Amino acid sequence: NQRRHQMKLRKTMTILASLKTEHQTLASKITSNGTKNPTAVVVGATNGIGKGCAKTLASYGYNVIAVGRNKPGRSESLLKELRDAGGGPHDFRTCDCFSLKEVKECASSITADYGAKGGIDALVMTQGMATIQGFTPTKEGNDEKLTLHVWSRAAFAGLLLPSLLASSSSTSCPVVLSVLSGGIHSPYTKYATDPELKSNYSIKNAADGAGYYSDLFFDKLSILSNTKNDSKVHFVHAAPGFVNSNWGTEMPFLLRGMIRCLQPLGKSTMECAEYMMDPILRGNAGDDLKMKPATDGDNGIYIMKEDSTGGKVTKDHTEDAMSSVWKTTCEVLKRAGIDLNV
Repeated sequence: NQRRHQMKLRKTMTILASLKTEHQTLASKITSNGTKNPTAVVVGATNGIGKGCAKTLASYGYNVIAVGRNKPGRSESLLKELRDAGGGPHDFRTCDCFSLKEVKECASSITADYGAKGGIDALVMTQGMATIQGFTPTKEGNDEKLTLHVWSRAAFAGLLLPSLLASSSSTSCPVVLSVLSGGIHSPYTKYATDPELKSNYSIKNAADGAGYYSDLFFDKLSILSNTKNDSKVHFVHAAPGFVNSNWGTEMPFLLRGMIRCLQPLGKSTMECAEYMMDPILRGNAGDDLKMKPATDGDNGIYIMKEDSTGGKVTKDHTEDAMSSVWKTTCEVLKRAGIDLNV
């Protein structure tokens, strides 16, 4: 077993080294195309996979707008790490993604500051939580898990879409990446009768609902945006795999202890980020992605596995489900004063 593990580890390191070399070539192509560094918004950048993604993008010459909850010294420390990694000038925006009103304010401030300055080239969203809690309402009355995993991500993508479409490079394609559970979740079948899980909440339904809704919402947004606008945006829903991060911080003590014992077997957050950044670097360089859209020809969503290859949507990925989830999401965001004018 130990020998097999070592062989697998060596193979993984060889693949990562090759991928990093390829990414360095793509990054050189991106940064040589314009007079300024490409700009990426990374939500959930203060720790875990999000922080790994932010540092990886900085190392490839990006100006990173890091978004997350702030604590004394946190933003200063993160910005220093990003500047040490490269790129820049880098920026930090405080946002508690449990509040859709804060999400709106944050996205609006980013649009005001960057929308007219060459736009945004990438949006990465990793905010999330892992708990065994039941339906737990935010101050706005929405479930906490669904807010982090679905509603806040939909809001950021919709509100920042004009800035993504304004990306200054004529040869590249902006990318929206939601890191959650692409290709590994089941459908949530009660999307029409209990769309916000107020009557059928369970750990499984919340997890499946978040993944299923992400597929459906971002597929609809991708199709609407890419058929209406001359400029295209790639929308990607990815699964990160098992990662040695601070995932599970909110779990009960015993469960958290078990998770921490197993996590060293997972990939590091920086290794995970290297895989996750593949579609962004390819899209921003004007190259084709490794994978094909999972739906609707060239206009639909991309589903990405942990190794940056393509995955599939569920068998219940239907027009009816897509329309229903789109309607529910728009209604939830509307309650926070957010209109998706796509």
